[in-house]
Amino acid sequence: MLSNFQSLSMKDDPNKIAKWLIEAHGPEDARRMVLARILKAQDDGDNYGLSVWREVRLILAKQADNTGQLDQKAAKDRA
Repeated sequence: MLSNFQSLSMKDDPNKIAKWLIEAHGPEDARRMVLARILKAQDDGDNYGLSVWREVRLILAKQADNTGQLDQKAAKDRA
């Protein structure tokens, strides 16, 4: 599941990581994968990785909120 992700460097921009994860795995699996990476970084004591993955998680959450707001607006417009 994460094997293709190994090719991405931790120096990459969290926005690029979030975009790649969504494109490759969809939003739900992207969030699951990020949570797994956050837990691994915590276990490894990797503070840099932890901060990057937390930022990716924040980006994914904001995108989900924006998508939800758009869905609600579209449903309201149809009513």
